[in-house]
Amino acid sequence: MKDLTTKLDVTFSLPAVFAENINHAAVAKVNDFLPELEAKTRAFDRQNSQHTLSMMTLTMLNGQSPMRMMRQIMAETEKRKMALAEAQVRHAELIVELEELEDKVDPVSQAKFRQKCVSKSAMESKINGSFKDIATMIDQYNNIKEANGIEDWDEADFEAEEKRHHVRRAFELMYRNLLDGGRAQTATIEYLQQHGVHPQVCLTEVSGYVQHTGERIAKGDIPLGSELEEFLDQMADKYSVCVDQTAERMFGKSNFVNTDYMLRLESKDDT
Repeated sequence: MKDLTTKLDVTFSLPAVFAENINHAAVAKVNDFLPELEAKTRAFDRQNSQHTLSMMTLTMLNGQSPMRMMRQIMAETEKRKMALAEAQVRHAELIVELEELEDKVDPVSQAKFRQKCVSKSAMESKINGSFKDIATMIDQYNNIKEANGIEDWDEADFEAEEKRHHVRRAFELMYRNLLDGGRAQTATIEYLQQHGVHPQVCLTEVSGYVQHTGERIAKGDIPLGSELEEFLDQMADKYSVCVDQTAERMFGKSNFVNTDYMLRLESKDDT
């Protein structure tokens, strides 16, 4: 009995009755070179590269907020964990199906055996890709914590960072609006008002930054993307207080988040 838990080499062939309709040179080349292509394909066993996952997926709609990126890591990990659980069930089923077919000699059973070998290999590639994605996200989770001096955190810490994130994001959207169309979009104006930042103040701040940066570029300077992020950080620090003022106006208090409804870490409650 073959060990079906290990990789099986599969070659493709058809019964002799079809031989006259098959390009034998093409079949030979496929059987000779397919193993190399399959080996290289295993490097691309997931949807995104580590770069794309880290630099794009984790920052999409989150900007560079550490708390938001860590939350995104958990969401992405949860999706892959569920996919892993489902894939492992299907993989186990394929092992059983292969065991049932391996000793059969009729053409249909042999063809099905080859088909399921390919399916098993593809499934193992997806499983491996999920593990690699999760490992990459664990690395970035630890990197984010280290880079931002975060030793431990919980839902209360996340909520405390939210007002700064949304103010920063509103200024970021204004910047994109001005570059894209030269004017503030209605959605951005509403977003600013929701978080207590006067839209014209934001427009003035961002317009000034755009003008200053344009003048630098015209003189031959090449600003870095990190300089834009630093500007947005400054705006968040400067105008986060606006959220408190708006909350007091609407709810009678600046700190309206109720920690009784949150999942708190025991280590924090005990200190």
